[in-house]
Amino acid sequence: MTNKQLIEKLKEDMEMRGFSHYTKDSYFRKTKEIIEYFGKPMKQVTTKELRKFLMKYLREEKQVGERSINYYNSVIRFIYDVVLDYPINHKQLPMYKKKRKLPKILREEELNVFFNACDNYMYKTIFMMIYGSGLRISEATNIRIEDIDSKNMRLFVRNGKGEKQRYTVLPKASLEMLRECYRRYKPNHPEGYMFLNREGNPLKIERLRVFFRRYRRKAGISEDFIVHSLRHAFATRLVEEGIPLVQVKELLGHSCIRSTMTYVHVANNMQKVDSPLDIFLKKKEEE
Repeated sequence: MTNKQLIEKLKEDMEMRGFSHYTKDSYFRKTKEIIEYFGKPMKQVTTKELRKFLMKYLREEKQVGERSINYYNSVIRFIYDVVLDYPINHKQLPMYKKKRKLPKILREEELNVFFNACDNYMYKTIFMMIYGSGLRISEATNIRIEDIDSKNMRLFVRNGKGEKQRYTVLPKASLEMLRECYRRYKPNHPEGYMFLNREGNPLKIERLRVFFRRYRRKAGISEDFIVHSLRHAFATRLVEEGIPLVQVKELLGHSCIRSTMTYVHVANNMQKVDSPLDIFLKKKEEE
């Protein structure tokens, strides 16, 4: 099979498995990158060469993170196991063990400074809505006018992770800001997208990241925080407020409640707890 044929079959195999638009686009781009790196039919690439690509090229030369390397590894496995039907030894191409890291959460003071730093009304509306509704960045850029349910104060998320759909809460403040955005920018797109660029096309994810970084610098907030940190802050606040975990899971669009459980740990870590030793000594002093 030539690499050109490989690409065509890749598209078919992803379509047959119902991959989301984002996954198909990502796998396609990663596959082209891998093919260009080796410069020969993929069946001629040895396991040793694949290991060198993952360890030497990605990790050492490009300094790609472990999570991203695992993603490339998943694409490689899909190429050989599915597209080429030429299975490789997975033991020779192991995945990095996932390290459990608690997400970094923006404190209320930081949120306030950040939102105040947003001097563009449309971007301020988007970032506040991501925090207020717990959206992923792609979900925010894909919001359409018809998705805004002001009667029931909820937001329809049509393009969630894995092409899943859900409803999430629509804050009163966001509704007013969305109405103001509509008056100011008069979005007019055939498919009804709410947020458009200057050319009248749907806003791109990377453009949103550019503005987030701009306002983050302006607010003097750590570079550890990304757009997704606003979603983390949404989930953590709900847990702190005692919202049932199952409900938080549904609002976030998680497939597994184990993902939602992360915010229980974060909320517990952020709450002030008196040490048993301090409590013990205080009681002794009062006696």
